[in-house]
Amino acid sequence: MGLLDLPAPLFDIINTVLASLLPPLFRLIVWGVLAGWLTMLAYRYFSNQEKIAGLKAMQSVQQKKIAEYDGEFSGLMPLIRNTLALGFRQLGKSLGPALLATLPVLSIVIWVAGEFGHVFPSAGSNVSFHIEPSGSEIHWSPPAQARMEGDGWVVTWPAAGQTLTMNEGTMIEPGPPLLMLPLEHAIPVIHKERWWNVLVANPLGYLPIDGHADVINIKLPERELIGFGPAWVRGWKFSFFAVFLLASLWSKHVLRLH
Repeated sequence: MGLLDLPAPLFDIINTVLASLLPPLFRLIVWGVLAGWLTMLAYRYFSNQEKIAGLKAMQSVQQKKIAEYDGEFSGLMPLIRNTLALGFRQLGKSLGPALLATLPVLSIVIWVAGEFGHVFPSAGSNVSFHIEPSGSEIHWSPPAQARMEGDGWVVTWPAAGQTLTMNEGTMIEPGPPLLMLPLEHAIPVIHKERWWNVLVANPLGYLPIDGHADVINIKLPERELIGFGPAWVRGWKFSFFAVFLLASLWSKHVLRLH
């Protein structure tokens, strides 16, 4: 489990409770509102609002002086410099807290992507697998449920109680197992462990570090939460980030943040 995955068990519990009350789209809306509120609360906690408000007031005074100035251009330059300096000081006071405030959002986004991003294929449907690098030798067991197509594989998704294993190597000289179907989580990619997995772990695990295959991309069906409109509207990203943005703006107004 990565550092940003630590709240995931709590999110699972909350989502289980919500699932008994709300359909997926409304649960996603709840997560978007929660993410927006947490962002603004974290920003308020980490930022010095009194200091930022003071700088903002000083900048307003300088801007008023510039608007009312009616003298030589040389006398205007100090006013402009002071106004810009105050603006940069506000940015300096806000940037660090704003970056820290993204941490709870990242944890929620990572969890939401795994929970609402994809679904498992139905038993017997064809699913495409693409292995990088494309020259990797792959063996499926049982082999009758997989066939090569182009530079990838098309696999018949196993039914309940059945399994299908992907191994590196050949039937005569099989290598280490890479994955087993059906998957435990609807995650469309498995790869070798990278440094950034300290922050975000792959719930499917990782490919052998000494193996030839680096990445396996699985064309899982994307989950549709809205039954109309273009494809980019139907998935989780549009609904979540639209609600997140509105909730953030509303929270900023309610909390009177600068």
